[in-house]
Amino acid sequence: MKKWTQYILLSVLVLSSWQYFGSRNQTVRLLLSAPTFIAQYFVENTSNLLAATWITLIEAVTGLAIATAFSFGVMILCFYKPKLMDFVLPLMVTSQVVPLIVLAPFFIILFGIGLSSKIAMAALMCFFPIFVSFAQGYKAINSNIHELLHIYNAPIKFRIKHVYFPLSISSIMAGLKVSATLAVIGAIVAEFNGAEIGLGKNLYLSAKRLEPDLMMSSLLLSTVLGAVVYLVILTIEKRYGNWYIK
Repeated sequence: MKKWTQYILLSVLVLSSWQYFGSRNQTVRLLLSAPTFIAQYFVENTSNLLAATWITLIEAVTGLAIATAFSFGVMILCFYKPKLMDFVLPLMVTSQVVPLIVLAPFFIILFGIGLSSKIAMAALMCFFPIFVSFAQGYKAINSNIHELLHIYNAPIKFRIKHVYFPLSISSIMAGLKVSATLAVIGAIVAEFNGAEIGLGKNLYLSAKRLEPDLMMSSLLLSTVLGAVVYLVILTIEKRYGNWYIK
């Protein structure tokens, strides 16, 4: 209870200071606005802001789902062809040398300014953490278990369903939790480079037009969006990973 009290007091102090300087200092007003101004702007533009948030949410969640499915598909292929794992994993690590954000304009050119380019960017940013986490979870499985499966000549489908996935679930969920926020970041970054609607477009326009209320409203909604996606993954983990959560 004492901990929550400290958080509440800290929040009140931050918001009070923000409101005071945001309403009295022109520089702070231009950069960060003020809580009351942001709230007023949100009330006046609720429909537009929620529409932008909904589009960004669709892009982020769809990209995360595609990245998850593709990561699982590659891992299952590696289970059937174990030597493929030694080839694919170093390749995936090496690919991260390229800053993925710079590929956003390429996706815009390839897929246009619609949802497809944003989904592709979100999926690309999510793929690596999910795949590597799954791969590391698989490699962390005790060698005695692998030997036991080999002795009993367990079918590969049985191994995947009853051993590899269950014993790697903690690593998989760790990758998904990291990717939950990366999906939102990927969608917003792609929207920066061209979009019809979205939080990323709002942030880009607010910087060009010097509209701090729009910028802070979109920034706060982006934060909420990332937190919601993360909490969904956390809820799924508590549902299916309660055996390892302490």
